[in-house]
Amino acid sequence: MSEIFPVIDAHCHVFPDKIADKSRDSVRDFYELPMYTSGTAEHLKNERNKIIDVDGRKFQIVKQLICSPAVVPHQTESINHFISGLVQADSAFVGFGTLHPENENFAEILAGFRDMHLYGLKVHSDFQQFNIDEPKMYPVYQECKRLKMPILYHMGDKKLDFSHPRRLAKVLQDIPNLIAVAAHMGGYSHWKEALEVLQPSERLYFDISSTLQFIDGGLLKQFMNHFGTEHFFFGSDFPMWNPETELKTLLSFGFSEKELHALLYDNYQKFLHEIGAE
Repeated sequence: MSEIFPVIDAHCHVFPDKIADKSRDSVRDFYELPMYTSGTAEHLKNERNKIIDVDGRKFQIVKQLICSPAVVPHQTESINHFISGLVQADSAFVGFGTLHPENENFAEILAGFRDMHLYGLKVHSDFQQFNIDEPKMYPVYQECKRLKMPILYHMGDKKLDFSHPRRLAKVLQDIPNLIAVAAHMGGYSHWKEALEVLQPSERLYFDISSTLQFIDGGLLKQFMNHFGTEHFFFGSDFPMWNPETELKTLLSFGFSEKELHALLYDNYQKFLHEIGAE
């Protein structure tokens, strides 16, 4: 039997069953893109049951990062408890929590993350309607830095400017050593700008979710050469995209086996160890 290579999906969204279809439709309408499926926990778990065969090489998703943003302040507590319940019931889930910019008790919320088995903060400024570099967010970022807690930033949009790469560049300049994961390779639809304004750093990482359908392997390799291969993670942005399709697209880019292992598993496993999530 041929070896099955493990894969970590470092960017997944999951919704309670009661609102999964409604949430999927809202995301679909916002981005004007088709959605792969509704984002229930069971749908996401099913992705781990697949053995993905590509030219005789076999891959299997073994771990998934899950998150969901609070669009209004009162959602924060319920979303964090929802994600916390999932990760405590299933060790293959890794959870990042949420908070809303209007949550005045942000320090208390962040301090409770570890007890809830939440190991980072997900920020989606396009949905939450704030600029990444707004001064009111700096105390949140400073507290995450103090806690050595990573922030997963949604990055980039065709229509909005809230999450433009230049805004994250300013935050990282103002708050050195903040642990940041720039989703969507630093800026969905703004990859050229991301490459220009973001500076390589030991604390800056990227996931490549919602990216592979729109770029070629040459651009991804350019990013990896500039920022360091070890700073990149595979992610599907489930339920927007099919993780199997995303994986197959990445495999078509012609990376070496060593590079693939790094992108698909090793880099994120090391990252999880460093933030105390495994």
